[in-house]
Amino acid sequence: MTVVEGVLQGRRVVGYDLNPLAIFICKMELLEFDAREFAAGRERVHRRFASVNDNIFRTECRKCKASATAHWFEYSAFVDCCGCGLRFCVAASSKCGVGTWTCPHCDKSNRISVTASTAFEIVNVSYECRDCGCSEMCVASEADKAWERKIRERLAQEEREGLRIPSEEIPDCNMQRESALHKKGIRQFRQLFTDRHLLAIALLRQEILEENEAVQDWLLLAFSSTLRYANRMVTRNPAWRGDQPLEWAKPGFWMPPVHLEANLLEQFERRCGAVIRGKADYESKMAGLFRAKRCASAREVLNEQGCAFYVNAQSATKMAIQKGSIDAIITDPPYGSYVHYADLCNFWTIWFPKRDGLGAIIDDTEEAVIARKKFPGAKDARRYQQLLETCFTECARVLKPDGYMVLTFHNREPRAWAALLVAATKAGFELVPDGVLFQDGIKVYKHTAQSRRDGSVIGDFILSFKKRAIGVRLSKPAAPHHETPENLFISAINRILKRFGPLAPNDLMARLYSEVQPHLVRRIQAAIGNGEDMTEELLRDFDSIQLFDSHRRQLLEQHFEYASGKWHMKTV
Repeated sequence: MTVVEGVLQGRRVVGYDLNPLAIFICKMELLEFDAREFAAGRERVHRRFASVNDNIFRTECRKCKASATAHWFEYSAFVDCCGCGLRFCVAASSKCGVGTWTCPHCDKSNRISVTASTAFEIVNVSYECRDCGCSEMCVASEADKAWERKIRERLAQEEREGLRIPSEEIPDCNMQRESALHKKGIRQFRQLFTDRHLLAIALLRQEILEENEAVQDWLLLAFSSTLRYANRMVTRNPAWRGDQPLEWAKPGFWMPPVHLEANLLEQFERRCGAVIRGKADYESKMAGLFRAKRCASAREVLNEQGCAFYVNAQSATKMAIQKGSIDAIITDPPYGSYVHYADLCNFWTIWFPKRDGLGAIIDDTEEAVIARKKFPGAKDARRYQQLLETCFTECARVLKPDGYMVLTFHNREPRAWAALLVAATKAGFELVPDGVLFQDGIKVYKHTAQSRRDGSVIGDFILSFKKRAIGVRLSKPAAPHHETPENLFISAINRILKRFGPLAPNDLMARLYSEVQPHLVRRIQAAIGNGEDMTEELLRDFDSIQLFDSHRRQLLEQHFEYASGKWHMKTV
């Protein structure tokens, strides 16, 4: 978005991201769009694929017995009760808690975790008949189940004849560990799809790759977006979406015991419509202003006089930009351990043709993240700090002396904040006065599971840095700074509550972040001035504190009172 918004302001913009999927999406947002050419390509693909898709997703009209096309099939796990031992259908039982269903035979609660060996069957189908107009959701028939077996046989035959189905292994990575995929026998990305979806997706991809290059990337953009709506993590929530599929919505590989197998062509057509609307919105903002020139290198962008851009799928640890040539750097570094983008994006990249870094597992060697799980190659807070420091040092090199580096950041873990500020300080930046601003979160995101936690701050902090003047170094303090991280936070909360009175957890935390940053920077400067050992000790100190974790708020309770949904100063 930094690059897109920069272009909309008529600036010359250079963008780097080691994630090739992010670069592909950014490039497509900025490229000129020929709506007629896209419509023609979309129509050709639709014409060739429609009958194939209808056959794959076929069912029988319960009213007139004609062949009909399913909007979706619903699959349910069948599990053995931990109490009575009898097998039951999860979709036909009552949910009694998170991941827990009641056995209809004995009322025993069963915690259900889907593995590669979990038995699934089609239980429901939603369809519309073109012949008689009947539209309904009903119980799946034996013919539906028989046709699914035929689809499985056809997939095997098509693969033998050369149909390309991704066979990439899911790497041993943080998101794999968090979802315990390997332990559950889920080792390949293809296992995140049903056989019907694998067949339909691969055949649609094959049709798209028959198109000319001018339209192929636009169709691939819609195709890749479709994958979010066509996998085994898609469910339905009648209270929210009615009978419409609820797309994969969690930042993790969660395998629900009841999932939907959505009609692929229907979802692809919707995503094509989204591409058209998105490009129309972008072009309406650009209308009558200027044309953004796509350049082949960063140097070419800098030599342009008007609006121009260049994006490249590489790490910002080494940028092909001359020293002191950039006016401003706007960046959005990974938020510590929050989202492991490469782990998740591999789900999409493996379906692309092999070009521009796509079509394979992403090389995440230089991805700045903190792993929550332990595995070979897992990065800790120190490695996260080192990668950010390398990037920020390169930013300082290319930035003009009076230029700003502005970044957004948010994390509930003090270790991530400490790592970020250590990296910026060691790279030669200093936080400017009043350099911490809070930007409220997007309203629609305030209802996500992570955001609903008590004390979660919904929004981001905007930090503004400038390079230290040439020749100015951090002075070495006479003695190390002994204030503990706990005391630093508690004293800040004392000041906040005395000034503003009782505050709800999210309001208190939002003010705490802004209040504590300058103090934390001074603490970091002192540690850096006293040498690498003190810097390591500081990171260890902040790695152990859990103040921002609403489930471990003992530290707050020692010093403050929580009543009526707000934190108060303790009464004497």
